Amino acid sequence: MVRPAARLRLTQEREVRGWSRTDLARRANMQNSRVGQIENGRAVPPQDSVEMLRLAMALEYRGNPADLLKPVEEPAEAATA
Repeated sequence: MVRPAARLRLTQEREVRGWSRTDLARRANMQNSRVGQIENGRAVPPQDSVEMLRLAMALEYRGNPADLLKPVEEPAEAATA
């Protein structure tokens, strides 16, 4: 799969918490490399998968776990920097 043009909500949620990929992987009981593959768009787990549920639970994300795979807009100042 091609790297997403925008960051995923998963990445945004992780970064807002100040967590590294390793932090998220540990909390979600997943391999760090797998979290990286998902964030970089090299792997797209099924929306209703155990992986997505684990990530959402680790992040205490209250929305639909599938929404973590959606791209988010970059802030305007980041796009021009």
